[in-house]
Amino acid sequence: MTTNPTSTTPLTFNLFYDDWGRLVLVDAAGVRHEAVAPIRSFPLTHPESWICICDAKYHELVCIEEPSQLPAEIRKLLLGALAKTEFMPVISRLVDATIGEPAEWQVETNRGNRTFVLKSEDDIRTLSDGRIIVTDSDGLRYIIADLQKLDTHSRRTLERFI
Repeated sequence: MTTNPTSTTPLTFNLFYDDWGRLVLVDAAGVRHEAVAPIRSFPLTHPESWICICDAKYHELVCIEEPSQLPAEIRKLLLGALAKTEFMPVISRLVDATIGEPAEWQVETNRGNRTFVLKSEDDIRTLSDGRIIVTDSDGLRYIIADLQKLDTHSRRTLERFI
């Protein structure tokens, strides 16, 4: 069993994959919960903190304030499970964007080239740490990790929208 060091009341749990590839949590009482899912509570503002492990009906079983304090094996397993379910491509270059609303964007991301529609300027959100979240017309979110690391053309194109 693993002790959760971030909780004021110590929680013990174990996390592993079963023979069918399902993520399993065994809680402090020894109850086995199969097909659990880790979920970031605050994926945009605190992506490295506050991860909950929920059962198949999305009832919270464990909340981990600081996953960095978990034992390495459990932390690696937890972060690997999150990576399998999360999809937020990082925009590395804004190739082209039409003027007006809706606007069609052509971008290069860490997941390949994409073309999507941006309904309005309201779908671009700048976070306090400087990251930019772009939400396309289908609700898929993209992230620009650092505006200053974009090439000049990408920055100038983006400036038309923010």
